[in-house]
Amino acid sequence: MKKSLKMMLLLALAVGSFSIYSEAQATKHVLQGTYISNGNYNGDVSGATFTAISPQLIVDCPGTGTCTIEADMWVQNSHGTDQTPNSVCFYVDGIQSGGCPYAGGATTAGYFETLSSSWPVSGLAAGEHTVQTYVYSTAGEYVGYYTVNYRVYKP
Repeated sequence: MKKSLKMMLLLALAVGSFSIYSEAQATKHVLQGTYISNGNYNGDVSGATFTAISPQLIVDCPGTGTCTIEADMWVQNSHGTDQTPNSVCFYVDGIQSGGCPYAGGATTAGYFETLSSSWPVSGLAAGEHTVQTYVYSTAGEYVGYYTVNYRVYKP
């Protein structure tokens, strides 16, 4: 019984410590606006090239101070060589922001997968900013339907 009690105490302490650490890292943000972009790109993109697949949108960071813009991106792709590395990229004001990580590998021709990525960009000045979604494929791919949710937050 004593051993069980000690284990429970250690577990509670570990969970409590993790909760305190997690909360110290978070900053409350208030949603200011949501911009939804979706459609069918319906075309091939060349290998080793960053290709814009969505239209450039203008989003507003209201008031004064700074804001965070976050993009949740989903892109349907196919026709690449099996497991060819593909990425979904977020651009703010014409600059790749938050990285462009590997998001999946294109499937065999005739089959589709959905690449997804989510990136926040913080510290943006008040005013208008452009946002756009790009893809990058090592060997080329076919891009179909995409959906992107851009959200603007104030700290």
